[in-house]
Amino acid sequence: MSAKIKIISYSDLVDSLLANLPNREREVLQRRNALGEINEAHTLEQIGNDFNITRERIRQIEREGLKKLKGLDYQKLKLPIDDLETQVADNLKYYGGLMSEDHLKDKLLKEEKEEEERALDFILANFLNGKFARVEAQDDYQILWKMDSVDLAETLVIAKALKDLIENHGQPIHMEDLMDKFKYHNLYQRVEQLEAENQAIIEALLRINKHVKSNILKQWGLAIWNTIRPKRMTDKAYLIMLREKKPLHFAEVADLINQANFDRKKACPATVHNELILDDKYVLVGRGIYALKEWGFQAGTVADIISQILQQNGPQEKQDLMEKVLKQRMVQKTTIILALMDKNKFNRLEDGRYTLVK
Repeated sequence: MSAKIKIISYSDLVDSLLANLPNREREVLQRRNALGEINEAHTLEQIGNDFNITRERIRQIEREGLKKLKGLDYQKLKLPIDDLETQVADNLKYYGGLMSEDHLKDKLLKEEKEEEERALDFILANFLNGKFARVEAQDDYQILWKMDSVDLAETLVIAKALKDLIENHGQPIHMEDLMDKFKYHNLYQRVEQLEAENQAIIEALLRINKHVKSNILKQWGLAIWNTIRPKRMTDKAYLIMLREKKPLHFAEVADLINQANFDRKKACPATVHNELILDDKYVLVGRGIYALKEWGFQAGTVADIISQILQQNGPQEKQDLMEKVLKQRMVQKTTIILALMDKNKFNRLEDGRYTLVK
C-alpha cells in the first residue's frame, strides 16, 4: 500500500451528500444515523413522535432519502465516493481480500473523532455495501468485509487454525513467532498461494476472530488472558513494565496505564502503589520505584541485598560491593555505606574488604 492515499473527511462528505435532500429527508437520515452534531441514533418511533407521523412513514422518508443519494452523479458533484471505493479495495487486496470492519475502519480513519466514525459507518453501509460483500458478525467472528473472490468458509478455517495455535502456545506470542509456527501447519500453503504478504493476511485473519486480540507489546493471544486484556491494576502495571523494560516510579506507572487506555478505569498512583507492594512479581528497588522480579531483582532491604551478595561471593572490596548493590537498588551510595556500618551484620577486615558477621 505504497500509493499515496487521498485524505477524505467523511463528515464533510456526508454533509455534501445530505445537502442534496429536502430538509425533512435530511433530518431523518441525520437522526437515524447520528450524523453531524447528533451524537445518538434515534428510533423510528422517536422521530415519528416529533414529526407527529407514523414510524412507517419515517421509514418511507428514510428510504426515499437514501434512494435519492444513491442516484446522485458523484463525479459531477465532485464527491469522493469513487476515491473511497478505491481505498477500500486497496486495503482489502493488501490484507488478502478480507478484513474485519473495525480493522478496515482503522485504516480508513485518519483521526479519532466520533463524528468521523459515524459518518464513515453511514457511507460504508449505504454506498459501498453493494461494491464489496459485508458479512454480519457470527459467534466467533466480527463483522467483516471481503472481495467476491474470497472463499469465506475456507478463510474462516484458516482463522480458526491460527487461534488454535495461539491457544496451544498458552501465552502471548509475537507475530513473527506465530508465523514461524504456522509454517509447519497444513493450511500454510493456502496462505502462500494468495497474492498478499503473508504477515498482512495473518494479521487480518487474527483480527476477524472475536477471541483473539493483541496487547500493548504487539503480542497476540486470547482475549480472556490478563496478559492480553488486563482488568486488574497489577496486570496493567505488569504489561507497562514489560513494555518500558526498566524500573519505574509507581506514579509514572499510573500515568502510563492511563495513556495506554486499557479501559475506562482511571489509574490512581496510590492505588497502583498499593497493588505493586502487595504483589510479589514486583520488587521495590528505590524510593517508590519498582522493578520486575523476573528481571533478576531480589526482594529485601539494602542490608539484605548486601548480605546476599557477601553470602554468594565471599568478602568484597567496598567499591565492588557497592557496584553489585547498585545493580539491585536505585539508592544513593551513602545509603549503602550506612547499611555497612551495622556491626551486627557486617565486618570490615584488615585488608578493607567486607564480610558477614559470623
